[in-house]
Amino acid sequence: MISYPFGVLLSCKISNTVLLYLEQRGEDVSPVLDLAPLPEEFLKDPSYWMKASQMEAFLEQITRHHWQTQEENLLQRIAHASSEIRSWGVLDSVLRMMPRPQEILANPSRFLSNFISPEPPVEKLTREETGLSFEIPISSERFPLTTQFLKWSFETLPVYVGREPAVCTWEGLRLSIRWESNQKSMFDQGEPGPHSISPELLRQIVASLEEHQHELLQKNSELQARNDQLMKAQQELEQQVRQSLELDYTAMTHPARPLEMETSSIEILRQNFSRLTDYWVRSQQLITLLVAQDRMNPTVKEAMRRVDWERVKSQFNKATEESFAILEKSKELSRPKNLSPAAAAPSKEQPYV
Repeated sequence: MISYPFGVLLSCKISNTVLLYLEQRGEDVSPVLDLAPLPEEFLKDPSYWMKASQMEAFLEQITRHHWQTQEENLLQRIAHASSEIRSWGVLDSVLRMMPRPQEILANPSRFLSNFISPEPPVEKLTREETGLSFEIPISSERFPLTTQFLKWSFETLPVYVGREPAVCTWEGLRLSIRWESNQKSMFDQGEPGPHSISPELLRQIVASLEEHQHELLQKNSELQARNDQLMKAQQELEQQVRQSLELDYTAMTHPARPLEMETSSIEILRQNFSRLTDYWVRSQQLITLLVAQDRMNPTVKEAMRRVDWERVKSQFNKATEESFAILEKSKELSRPKNLSPAAAAPSKEQPYV
């Protein structure tokens, strides 16, 4: 049993095919793009790559969305249209120059590297005149939508050389592709024609394509690694900021040493609060007196309603008590440790009117 490679990537030829198909039919793909793991320009770049789990989630969003066309077997229709909408980039042109499907799949592992990275190892390869089958470490059970889409896409390979579509199955790890042996290509004219290309030229073109694709894959890997580094650096920076804020908050709420505040200043604040409390009591007595003497005319009543007098009465005492408690605590913290209780006693309050 071959092992599943860690961190497998899938080509954005898949996402590009899906988006081009839907856009050509007038569909609004913006809701799907908003949920996509990559920006639109990457999803439409046949040379870009996406994590297999992300591609599976992307295709799942496509199947769940309610499209205007309401086509049945939507993913299958999209995959079968790959050759028509030319969504595979340079690979489209290369495939159209191949004389037979056998030439396309002469090296299955290299061909699959156009869609799967790293290049998947091929095992238990069986070749026949009408097709071939093999095993690769991509399970149809783990990625059902992705493997189905690739399977339907591979069915279009004979179409690139003028033949009828193939029949493809993907069960577990085993991929099988079959085509009719008696089919004749529209390019088979009996004599060399404009579509006749020497095998050596084809090999050179394929080798050049593979070289460029390898370079693109390497650059893409470097970009992804750089992006991961930037994301990690951003997370570390955010963590440092959070830790700094937590330390600042801890220092403010649980100081390591007494706050450097003069006791006299705190005492002045406390006396001022006492004065405000007395002023409040006097105003409350005045309101009570007005009510008792039936001197509450409509103007006074409206003024009391607007200031929400009942709520003011209920909240003032609570706010005053909390303020006094904070001041006493601050005064305690600012008091030198070696100061005697008698020396730290509050000064006599000044009378006020």
